[in-house]
Amino acid sequence: MPAMPTHPPAAWNARARAALTAALAELDVAEVSAQALPMSQALAQLARCYRRMGEHEVAAQCLRRACSWAGLLGAADSRLDLLCELAETMLEASVEHGDDLPHARQLRDQTRDPCFEVSRLCGHCADPQWEVSVLLRVSDVLDHCGDHDDAIALQCRALELIARHAAVDAAEPTLGP
Repeated sequence: MPAMPTHPPAAWNARARAALTAALAELDVAEVSAQALPMSQALAQLARCYRRMGEHEVAAQCLRRACSWAGLLGAADSRLDLLCELAETMLEASVEHGDDLPHARQLRDQTRDPCFEVSRLCGHCADPQWEVSVLLRVSDVLDHCGDHDDAIALQCRALELIARHAAVDAAEPTLGP
């Protein structure tokens, strides 16, 4: 179970509380089966609820657990999406702690880890377009963290994939009359 949120629940509106309650119920059901797909999905939904409520660090904890479960599935796409979401959530947490510079800097440093994990794993995507998408997502996060060179390197990888895919499409013969 994730750590308790730092913001008072009274600050959450009724809709957010209802979504959180539903996500917690979904997690309870998933925990009974202890199967990777339902656990990963339930934890990801719970993380999204916490993220919408501004509880970025609790959301990141849920996303880390969701990534672990998704890793058991053997398909990279789901795990990559969760890692991107984790990086984006951690970036939001660092922005939220902007007044506490050492803590914000520590969060930005930790944000880089899922980004580099995505760049390492994205070659296992089933779809080249998805690979481009995840590379651009983490490139954006790295750019916001101040890692401009790494961000540009990932953008270049994405452009190479786009060009390679376009060349393959152009080389395929078309069916004509």
